[in-house]
Amino acid sequence: MLFSSYIFVFIFLPIVFAVYFILNSKGFYRFSIAWLTFASLFFYSYWNIAYLPLLLLSITFNYTISGYMLKATDSSVFSRKTLLIIALVFNIALLGLFKYMDFFIDNINFVFGSHIGLLHIVLPLGISFFTITQIAFLVDCYEGLVKERNPLNYALFVTFFPHLIAGPILHHKEMMPQFADTKNKILNYENLAIGLFLFAIGLFKKTVIADSFAPWADAGFDAVDNGLVLNLFESWATILSYAFQLYFDFSGYSDMAVALGLMFNVKLPINFNSPFKALNISDFWRRWHMSLTNFLTTYIYTPMIRVFQNPSFAKMMLATFVTFFIAGIWHGAGWGFVIFGALHGVALVVNQYWKKKLSKILKVKIPKIISWFLTFIFVLIAWVFFRAESVQGAFNLLKGMFSTNIVLPISLETRLNFLMQYGIAFGRWASVITEPSYVVFSSIVFGFVVCLGFKNSMQIIANFKPTKLMLLAIVFLSVIALLCFDRTQQFLYFNF
Repeated sequence: MLFSSYIFVFIFLPIVFAVYFILNSKGFYRFSIAWLTFASLFFYSYWNIAYLPLLLLSITFNYTISGYMLKATDSSVFSRKTLLIIALVFNIALLGLFKYMDFFIDNINFVFGSHIGLLHIVLPLGISFFTITQIAFLVDCYEGLVKERNPLNYALFVTFFPHLIAGPILHHKEMMPQFADTKNKILNYENLAIGLFLFAIGLFKKTVIADSFAPWADAGFDAVDNGLVLNLFESWATILSYAFQLYFDFSGYSDMAVALGLMFNVKLPINFNSPFKALNISDFWRRWHMSLTNFLTTYIYTPMIRVFQNPSFAKMMLATFVTFFIAGIWHGAGWGFVIFGALHGVALVVNQYWKKKLSKILKVKIPKIISWFLTFIFVLIAWVFFRAESVQGAFNLLKGMFSTNIVLPISLETRLNFLMQYGIAFGRWASVITEPSYVVFSSIVFGFVVCLGFKNSMQIIANFKPTKLMLLAIVFLSVIALLCFDRTQQFLYFNF
């Protein structure tokens, strides 16, 4: 069930919302939490009920072992540390089986010439998100940082439908107290108004903007994955279309997740903060998928630094590389994700070395526009490997991006034929992009203007005031978005 679907907007959400606040108005607080948990499980099952037992197993196992962990003493059969190791092995094995096993078997077959059959297991939706959400909870149980363990609140914390499929990654310390707070059981009309406005913005981003870029990105990547090398303009149109598709797709989802939370008086963490305005790669990761960056920093980078004990600068850079290499392979199983993670790991190490060492030695300050340009180009290059179905396809696109194979639309030949003496050709694009070139490139310019020239959604709602103008904005954005529902695609982060 997509947020951008008729059944969600007109049936699921109104029913869940109404029943939840009716139960709360009668003082049935535990029933309201149970109802919201049931609704979230139904939302998950709507995709494929076969994976509901997997989600329930994960929740039951992790909640149970967390209880043993909190009660464990030095005289216990299993120490707290042993229980944590068992829990981590279980969760990582679960993720490994469903997400990485075929990739592992495929590479074993390639290296050793074996013929082990692939499992062809379909990736359960949201497994990466609900797994690491619970890993954080388990680690905090081990550290003695968990204060709230109500089973219903825990189940809702893991399954709450606005975040379950594609984030943000929640932290129990921020979420479970909100589910327990009776103040949040009362319908808050201001939160509802902000939520509706933000949901309309997110819906518009997804259905009108992101899904408009999708056919162009898909066409270009399909071409390079099938062995074609595109011309210069086609190649840049392809990667920029994908960049804006992913940007507005993930931004739209993040807006809608926060909006849905607000409707239920639950404040989800902000997950997106204008990443295309970043001036370096560290700044990019502070703005892109912020909840993932926080998780990686808290539960991977920081423990590694502790292990090193008074780490040298070189060890800190190693920890940085490993952390963001893991971020890459967390997204998916494939050599493209391995390269994506390695590229970002190296880039963050270079960025750290520049800030801490090299810039002071050279006494050079890079102008902001150059910093922005270098960061943006690097992000695009890394996304080529992130999106391409094969490494060869990624290199085919990069070859086109940095080639001198310039082909202008054939309609310009009569006016610009003098350019042919400089090696510039005129003709049809090789890819299956059917729209005129001016439509594609004007859309890309529009993407840049919106991303770089305007406030983001969170900045807009920071000064939200319910006015007639805002009501008109909600209606306008919603109507335009609804008209595009028939062509909408699933969110890209559902694949991770």
